[in-house]
Amino acid sequence: MERGELGNRGYTLRYQEQNLRWPYKWLWGLCWGLLFFVFIVPFADDIFAQDGVPTEPQPTSVDFNIASQPLGAAMNAFAEATGWQITVPTELITGRTSSDISGSYQPEQALQALLTGTGMTYRVTDTNAVTLVPDNAVPGVASPPIMEGPVATQEPLSKPFDAAEPKPIKVPEVVVKEVRKRKDPYAVDDATSTMRVPVSIHDTPRSVEVVTRQVMDDQKVIRFSEALRNVSGVSQSNDQGGQTGEFTIRGFASELNVFKNGFRDDTLSTRTQRDVINLERIEVVKGPPSFLYGRADPGGIINQITKAPLKNPYYSAEMLIGNYGLYRPQFDIGGPLNASKTLTFRFNGMFESAGSYRDGVESTRTFVAPTIGWEIGPRTTLRFEGEYLYSRAPIDRGLVAFGTGVAPIPISRFLGDPTRKLETNNGKATLILLHEFNDMFTWRSAFRAAVTHSRYSSLESNFFIDEAAGILNLAQYYIPTTTQSHYLQNELHGKFSTGPFKHKTIVGVELGREVNVASVSGDFGGDTTTPGAFSFINIFNPSDRLFLGGPLQKFSNTKNVNDILGFYFGDHVSLLDNLHLHGGGRFDYFKQNLTVRPDDFTPTQSQDSQTDLAFSPSVGLAYQPWKPITFYANYTESFAPQTAGTRSFTGSLFSPERGKAYEGGVKFQFFEERLRATIAGFHIKKRNVITTDPVNGPQFSVATGEQRSQGIEFDVAGRILPGWDLIANYAYIDARITEDNTFQIGSRLTNVPLHQGSLWTTYFLQDGPLKGLGAGLGMYAQGKRTGVFQCTDPANCQAPFDLPGFVRMDAAAYYRKQEIFPRTNLLAALNLTNVLDQRHFTGTLDVREVVYTGAPFTVIGSIKLEYF
Repeated sequence: MERGELGNRGYTLRYQEQNLRWPYKWLWGLCWGLLFFVFIVPFADDIFAQDGVPTEPQPTSVDFNIASQPLGAAMNAFAEATGWQITVPTELITGRTSSDISGSYQPEQALQALLTGTGMTYRVTDTNAVTLVPDNAVPGVASPPIMEGPVATQEPLSKPFDAAEPKPIKVPEVVVKEVRKRKDPYAVDDATSTMRVPVSIHDTPRSVEVVTRQVMDDQKVIRFSEALRNVSGVSQSNDQGGQTGEFTIRGFASELNVFKNGFRDDTLSTRTQRDVINLERIEVVKGPPSFLYGRADPGGIINQITKAPLKNPYYSAEMLIGNYGLYRPQFDIGGPLNASKTLTFRFNGMFESAGSYRDGVESTRTFVAPTIGWEIGPRTTLRFEGEYLYSRAPIDRGLVAFGTGVAPIPISRFLGDPTRKLETNNGKATLILLHEFNDMFTWRSAFRAAVTHSRYSSLESNFFIDEAAGILNLAQYYIPTTTQSHYLQNELHGKFSTGPFKHKTIVGVELGREVNVASVSGDFGGDTTTPGAFSFINIFNPSDRLFLGGPLQKFSNTKNVNDILGFYFGDHVSLLDNLHLHGGGRFDYFKQNLTVRPDDFTPTQSQDSQTDLAFSPSVGLAYQPWKPITFYANYTESFAPQTAGTRSFTGSLFSPERGKAYEGGVKFQFFEERLRATIAGFHIKKRNVITTDPVNGPQFSVATGEQRSQGIEFDVAGRILPGWDLIANYAYIDARITEDNTFQIGSRLTNVPLHQGSLWTTYFLQDGPLKGLGAGLGMYAQGKRTGVFQCTDPANCQAPFDLPGFVRMDAAAYYRKQEIFPRTNLLAALNLTNVLDQRHFTGTLDVREVVYTGAPFTVIGSIKLEYF
């Protein structure tokens, strides 16, 4: 049990069984609706067609959101969106930059728009196939296509992937990309979804990193936190015993830094570890994002981008089997729902049953995510996304500190009762409407609702251990929780010029309400001064234990309601072709209402309310002396009200955190934009930081004053040679307390290593009888970390201890056979994690009695069939 579950987040309300029934009704309704779309709508054209009246095939529009970027990358994005084959002499696109396009267009209209101003046009060579050629017509205007010979009446088949068929470089003409070939590269130059303006990463004056679907597939990532080791300065040191967890970015841990499609996806929306089955990519924007997203941690944000509906049929099924009893079938299907392809769908799902390297730990998970796309008109689209996640797993608080390190006991030892579980039902529904008024302005309206019911039942550390005897006191907790959140976003996006300056703008408003209700009951184990009168376990001899099942006492019963209103704006101005200025800001109104209702210790009800107002500005500049190189700098401020229900020992609420950040760096693009790299330096300060109260226990918090984090980061990702992909990073982060009345000034923040980094690389054979075979090799490393805060007066803190540094080695072997059956591909993989079986620890709860363990040597085998 930690401070968040003990009332700090204000999740209150006695759990009632009937409250759990409606998510199932919602899920069944969603499934029936999906079945209707899959089996009925595809035949609507036939059902309502008039006999004897021929139907004319209508031109199909496609949704585009392609930023101005190197022409080769833009053509890749165009080919991915349309399924067209683009052929171009390599030397003709080097150094050329595409125009940008956003909205619904017919493919040829979009292609002409992208080529405007590039000095290139295209020659039609087949159905949905063109070759780019020099444009000798009017400068700045894309010429009409050049028709070449008869055009076939049937679209050529495209293939979902070809790991052994990258873009050739030694022939006069090369295929830029065919749809779904090696689905995603390791490097992309687009983060429009997170930055909310169609600007390439290379032109953005911020550090932005992307973990693509291909990286997650190659590493066989099944947990969200595993994917983020591919980004410098990002880690999950506290997983809250197997719940949502806190992510640390640039030295600062927070529950406010995770989003999904631009909506919050923190503990208000999800109470268990997130899955990645329906994610297309993960975008990480470093530095304070409050100028767009409101309350947030100054280290940065993590935005999950989900998979979009498909206009072309695609069906895949995959089975994952691993040691420790892992069994996980999963699927990904999609395609059109009618002949005109104006209705499309995507459906991802999985079931997981697993044991663990931790003694007695077993878990089950079920996740489904249907998505429906509707092209209402040539300039209007609507998308519905649903999610349902069920999880049942024990709360696992890991090991304990002993002396100046971690107790010398096996990492498999479970210090509690693994038969008690956290059971979670989580549902989300999202609607996104896009409408283009004209070529200059686009309107976006989006609504997201999320509801979570959970039952937390555990027997875990009572935050006291007698190290001499090895006796760890245990406490029993039962916490039923209901959380709800509703957000509405309305945005106007613009693209226009004022004289020689080109603008890409956004003006938006966000409304939100969050309701968090929970009751916290516990039995702290009895009289801890009398042997045999309290629950305990001997950490060195787990058979020496006593679990008392005394009556539970309700010691927290609260309700928290947050009302949110935010106005935000941004403008990316191209002052010159190689000079870009970005400015923006957000005004936030945030009101918290905390109701403390009667419990077994407090017979009366009380209320507390707090309103915070803040303006968070941001300004940045990017300069490109040569197109492949960008120098950039920015200044940004952050605003973050304290986590819902966070309270001091006296019961009062805290003032919000405020942060200021300075960042500068340089970005590179190599090998015709196939490989990108970023080097960034940063300096961040934030005040009024909340942490565990070292005197009164983890159910209360204190403000540490001011913390400072500064350092250097390096990220590189992309394709070095045909078949050889790489993603790697390194971070040096010096995070310390700079002002405080309790904690030692100059001491380091907990769970932040001075050095950390990772590397992952894969290679696939390109030719010969072994074509399709591949291998992967990687490592992940963290340096020594401080386990608890250090106090000026040692009597006010626990004894300090350190987590040792570690280096974890990973490996993989692949086989990919294209068209093993007609229109069917085979993908097989064997992924090995922690090959050297390194004993390591991922972090602490800022107390000696909770040390989270890292997994030992792990094997996952997978086989996948995809049909197109």
